[in-house]
Formats: sequence, structure tokens, C-alpha cells
Amino acid sequence: MIKKEKIQENKLHILGRLSAGLIHEIRNPLSVINLNLDYIKINKEELSSEINECINACLESSDRINQLIENFLDFTKKNESVDEYVSVNEVTENAVGIMLPNCRKSNIEMQMILQDDLPKVKFQKLKMLQVILNLLTNAIEASNLGGKIIIRTYKKEFNNEYFVIWEIEDNGMGIEDCNREIIFDDFFTNKETGIGIGLSVCKMLLDEYNSQLEFESEFGKGSRFIIKFII
Repeated sequence: MIKKEKIQENKLHILGRLSAGLIHEIRNPLSVINLNLDYIKINKEELSSEINECINACLESSDRINQLIENFLDFTKKNESVDEYVSVNEVTENAVGIMLPNCRKSNIEMQMILQDDLPKVKFQKLKMLQVILNLLTNAIEASNLGGKIIIRTYKKEFNNEYFVIWEIEDNGMGIEDCNREIIFDDFFTNKETGIGIGLSVCKMLLDEYNSQLEFESEFGKGSRFIIKFII
């Protein structure tokens, strides 16, 4: 057990050092992208409404990256967060708006079934957005061309406690049985690209607020990830 903890500590130390360099390297090209997008937007009258929508989504995503990049460090360093009460539906709609162009490129249908009048939950808004964006990205990457993603929110009681439930369901390949116990582990990934920290970061951020991340999956048919935000 001690050896395993030491290995984990070394991994986090390496990731922390990589993060500092990545932040610097990402921000520079991101600034260039922003400048070019702003220039294109000035001449948007010559562009179709669909292209303008993509440009606006790119600009908003770029702004989010600038904000979320600091949260990436939460994987190795726990920062003080501002307590606030957040609308899960509002953050969901924001995240879907950011990811919609990606869905259109792959001809993936995204459906939102959001319960009205849900109570707000105690969470830092940018951290919640990071969690939802990560899960949306995973669902899009897991979905087949022309697939469908369904996002639901609702209120439910478990063992005399009330939760706001957030679900995302895709009809992709699902998760193999051999990977079920390790998908939340640091650096686990079965993708050709990526370093496998998306789900582990999601779980860590949710743990900070005593929220739970669960999943159901059938290999070959799809997956459903569930967040239980405690009220």
C-alpha cells in the first residue's frame, strides 16, 4: 500500500510540473486564435449565420479555456473556492452551447430533458462547468457518427436525503467489463490520444462538494454517467 501511494505521489508531482508548463504553452497560441477569431467576427456580415454561430462558439470556448486552465491545477493542488449556489440547468445549457458545434460536425443529436424549478446546489460554477464539459466530451467521443446523447436533470430522494441528479446517456461502444473498476483511476484511458485524467478530475472536483459520480454501461450499447449533487 505504501509503495502504491508513493507511485501515486510521484505521478501527481510530475503532473503538477507538466501543468505549469502546459498553462504557459497553451495560453500563447490561444491568444493568437482569439485575435484571429475577433478579426473574422468583425467581417461577419460576409459570412453565413451558421459560420457566425461557430465563430461565437469558438470564442466562448476559448474564454472558457482561459478560465478553466487554472482549475486543471486542482488535480494536484486544492485551491480555495468561492462558495456559491449554482443552477445545474443553467450550467448544462451553457456547456451544451459550447459543445454543439462538435456534435453537428459528427451528426450527433443532443437532447436535453431538464426539470424546471430545481433547487440550486452549492458548487463553484467553473468547476461544475469543467465537470459537465468533460462528461459531454467523453459522450461525444464515445458516440458513433449519427448517434444520440441525452442529458437529464431531476430531483430525487435517496435514504432521506435529496439530490439534484444530472445524467448523460450515449449510444456509443460502452465500457468493457475489465475496465469498470479502473475508469476513475488517474491516467487511465483507452483512447489513442489523451492522458486519462478527465474522469479522475471530475470525481475529485465532485468529491470536494460531497457529490457522487456513478455510471451504468453495457459494452457495445452505450453508457450513462450520473452525478448526484447533494442539496
